Amino acid sequence: MTAEEATVEKPSRIASIDALRGFNMFFITGGSALIAGICSALNCPDAWIARQMNHVNWIGFAHHDTIFPLFLFLAGVSWPFSLASQQSRGRSTLNIQLKALARVAVLFLIGLSFGGILKFNPNFRLMSVLGFIGLSWGAAASISLYVRRVWKLFAIAVALLAGYYLLLQFCVAPGAPEGASSYSPQWNFPAYLDRLSWPNHLLYRRKYDPESFYSLPGGMALAMFGVLAGRLLGWRNGPSPARKSVLLAAWAAVAAVAACVFEYALGNPPIKKLWTPSFVLYSAAYALAMLALFHWIVDVLGLKRWTVVFDPVGKNSILAYVLSMVRVSATIQGFLFAGLCKWADKWGSALTGLTSYLVVWSILYFFKQKKIFLKV
Repeated sequence: MTAEEATVEKPSRIASIDALRGFNMFFITGGSALIAGICSALNCPDAWIARQMNHVNWIGFAHHDTIFPLFLFLAGVSWPFSLASQQSRGRSTLNIQLKALARVAVLFLIGLSFGGILKFNPNFRLMSVLGFIGLSWGAAASISLYVRRVWKLFAIAVALLAGYYLLLQFCVAPGAPEGASSYSPQWNFPAYLDRLSWPNHLLYRRKYDPESFYSLPGGMALAMFGVLAGRLLGWRNGPSPARKSVLLAAWAAVAAVAACVFEYALGNPPIKKLWTPSFVLYSAAYALAMLALFHWIVDVLGLKRWTVVFDPVGKNSILAYVLSMVRVSATIQGFLFAGLCKWADKWGSALTGLTSYLVVWSILYFFKQKKIFLKV
């Protein structure tokens, strides 16, 4: 890619992005329960793959920890296509910026509603998954709107990770006992800033929030990596689609090496609840590798029919998340399949996971046929 921003004109939708986003959502709409349920039915509930269906407690990295960052990364990947589409319709930079800020506001407000603000709970949760995505994506999109050179955008992402690393590594919360780790749940600096700013509006009151406002440098950097990947995919006069897949895979390898450097040479452990630089880079490596794989299979080889399993959910991912959070899909699943899952005995948990995803998929397949998409 040249130093200038890759030109993307009137882009067509890249099928692999929707398929990968749907694959990602599969795990939080029934897929994880399906896999864990199969392992339990086969009398191996502690199998490696079953353990991957849950978050690690604090330090470490499991597949379930990749879902959130992959979603954020793909939001970044989609931005260059959205930007090119808006520019092709003659929208000014100011209008595009205002629309991006409006999207941030909507995501943040939806997150606030999940946090209890509509229940008039005085201790509502301020940050949320959607709020963190909105703020991280909004910052990355806004910066990339004005920063045209690719190397500058990459340098900003690296600077964010480097600065955040210094904060985490060398700043311990005041009052910490001698020898306390700056990466511990209680004594890390972002948690201290949370308690100082809004102690009653954290997920774990007066302790910490896993989507801390002060962890945004990690989220912003990951979203920027997604923007860079999106620019590569949308570069019409650039490398061939096959070469783009190879480049994405190479970037994944570089990110993995950088993550190991942060973890083992610089003492920065991967912690999802802090969005540490090593966690962000491991997540970027995974996201880039999966995007390379899906792009190769779907867009290069043209094998698209199988994507119907994930595509409807990927095209309406925010709605899929909302359906799960407000338990609409769970209510429908229980009404239709509770008896069948109970009858299935030891396979009941697996069947619950499968039918939960089928409910979400069916709703969103209907919406796709009617061309109804929730866009914020």
